Amino acid sequence: MSTEPPSLSSTLAAVLIEPPTIRRNDGAIVYRIKLPELQTGRLIAFAELILPKGFPEEAVARIRLPSDAVLRVPHVEIDGLLCIDGDPGPGRGLDGTQRLQTLLYKFYTEFLDPWSNGDLDGDFSKEPQNYWAVNVAQIKTKDDSARKLWTVDDVPRKARVREGLLLLPGRLIVAGDGENLYVQRIIASLGNRAKQRVRVIIADIPISYSFVPETWPRNVDALLSVLRARLKPPEYRRFFEQRLRQRRSREHRVALFRNHDGGFAFLLPGGPPVIHQELGRHRARRPPAKIQPLLVERIDPEWTVGRDQISQVSTRQRKHVVVLGAGALGSPVVEQLAKAGIGQITLADPDTMETANLGRHLLGIQHVGFAKAEAVADHLKRKYPSCIVKPYYGRAEQWLKSNTLKDVEAVLDLTGEPEVRWHLNEARRKHPCKLVVGWMEPFVAAAHVCILRPDTLWFSEEASTEDRLNRLEAVDWPADVVRQVPGCSSRFQAYTSANAAYAVALVSENALRAIDDEVDNSKVLSWVRGRQFLDKQWPKLRYREWAADAAQHLGVTMERPFQ
Repeated sequence: MSTEPPSLSSTLAAVLIEPPTIRRNDGAIVYRIKLPELQTGRLIAFAELILPKGFPEEAVARIRLPSDAVLRVPHVEIDGLLCIDGDPGPGRGLDGTQRLQTLLYKFYTEFLDPWSNGDLDGDFSKEPQNYWAVNVAQIKTKDDSARKLWTVDDVPRKARVREGLLLLPGRLIVAGDGENLYVQRIIASLGNRAKQRVRVIIADIPISYSFVPETWPRNVDALLSVLRARLKPPEYRRFFEQRLRQRRSREHRVALFRNHDGGFAFLLPGGPPVIHQELGRHRARRPPAKIQPLLVERIDPEWTVGRDQISQVSTRQRKHVVVLGAGALGSPVVEQLAKAGIGQITLADPDTMETANLGRHLLGIQHVGFAKAEAVADHLKRKYPSCIVKPYYGRAEQWLKSNTLKDVEAVLDLTGEPEVRWHLNEARRKHPCKLVVGWMEPFVAAAHVCILRPDTLWFSEEASTEDRLNRLEAVDWPADVVRQVPGCSSRFQAYTSANAAYAVALVSENALRAIDDEVDNSKVLSWVRGRQFLDKQWPKLRYREWAADAAQHLGVTMERPFQ
């Protein structure tokens, strides 16, 4: 590992200024880079080549510009380091000299020359949110009234004034009032970060183009000029109505500018003092006299679920799904549905969490002794406020007797219990809806999901007492393999969460297909493991005829019509 400045090759010596310095704080070796004569207005005081301690064996060399280049020159990070593809790094077949030559060549040809010629002037607009984050980081102080703003809905078509909440001590502003149910769930999820809620007035303004350092407002007068131009006079007066009557406003005021690519927010001066906790004491601090830039992040379901890439999210938010069973299969499946944007889930299960469940359940040791349905619902409520999970601590048959499937998009039966399927059959006769039945065979040798359209019943009219589940399985199991599908209490069906992950993915993905109305016909999908796995678990197991082809594979997915 290098501890002394390396001797320079003739190529490097031509562009580096010696002698180098060694930084005391981190031991990095620093060379000044020779700069050519640049065009007027394109000057930079210096450029440095930084060889971190451990170069070239472990570390990567970087180039740094002076602090005044930040937000004036594109591709400069807050610490002045230049963000370009340069040193390929160790393990690429190049020695240290070759790596430095590559870095310096790219510095001159891909950054310095294009920037000097004006060819990089448009690069600020390519990453406006990153540069805004740099600006916020440069200006923030420990006394800031707020640090960040979350938006909970789509960009408005027209500029408007609305209410928001400043959540303390988290110093987070939510652009939505306290009557909004989604905002209430966000607050509940934040827990101690949202102990106190302070009313905020927000000017919510759509913009066609993102701000860049040359265009964002830098002082109060510039910001007010933009607000006067974008807000109609009644809205502008509403935004400042308290301030017009008093020297100091009772509410914080925020200007929020956003489009579908991101957002920019400013906290105006003149708001009420904010209480900060310091060393166990509370101290009131006045907001600064300057505008304060805020980071803006989206927290709406369309963004958090799929970053605007999953068109079904808005529709899923309006759907109600019932899940029966919150065990090793049901609990992770419910989480997947919540993360996928389902708006409301009813979860029924009569069991409590036991230590034997820990290895393959969504819940952990802190939930031992708690009702599974209630604990899972509380867990998901805190993590995914876009989904309302309503628990029912009782048997699925009891829920079906006392509730209706009217307005339910789909029911997932993940209990493995014949009696539940019979009661479901009768409930679906009265109110047809989609049915998804998921289960695992012993040792997760196979996993199945059966998707039934609303007009297809599990028990046929001709054989109303025959449960089809066993007939749909892939393996003939001996009688001494005690089964209680999904077998949470059977010592013969020990498996890990990793084994069950295949079943969780199969059930979750196909349940969403059914919910999104992408399944034309009732069908069964099965994932079956190969002979090597079966032989390891139990001797001389036999595949059923339909599944025999799986023997030669590690695992294979098969699709069959439900008949």
